[in-house]
Amino acid sequence: MLVHKLNSNDFEGNYVLIAIHCNNELFKLAFELNRRLKIQLKKLNSDLAFEDKGPVFQAFKHESELYNTKIHLLSNVSTGQSLSDKNLLFNNYSVSRFLIPELKKAEYLLKIEGGGFNISNLIEKVNKIPMVVSAYMTETNKLKSKYNLIFE
Repeated sequence: MLVHKLNSNDFEGNYVLIAIHCNNELFKLAFELNRRLKIQLKKLNSDLAFEDKGPVFQAFKHESELYNTKIHLLSNVSTGQSLSDKNLLFNNYSVSRFLIPELKKAEYLLKIEGGGFNISNLIEKVNKIPMVVSAYMTETNKLKSKYNLIFE
């Protein structure tokens, strides 16, 4: 019987991750990215959740069979209510969780798989969107929580 052991390299994707700092809602950013990059980001039927009653992250997706490309626009921050001990002054308080905790300052992430994009040109176009404060490419091999980006 042949046994194949999986290692972490089997899950390494060939993708680029762009961190985006933007104070607007995700759907507004998706609309602007569609307009400026000439893509068709559409909201996924279900949001990303990794555990029951855990944080939920919004996600949009564009898929092109012609260029063999997938683009995901993801929220990096999920804010929810946490219940504390009943004897405390404040029973409910807001808790922020992050899809990629190493990128806490980035509100959104753009994951690009495949295709022949000129990434520096794409980042330049994203940075020209008025609502975007900044956008830059991240080094995915240094991220400890990069496996959170494997959801399909």
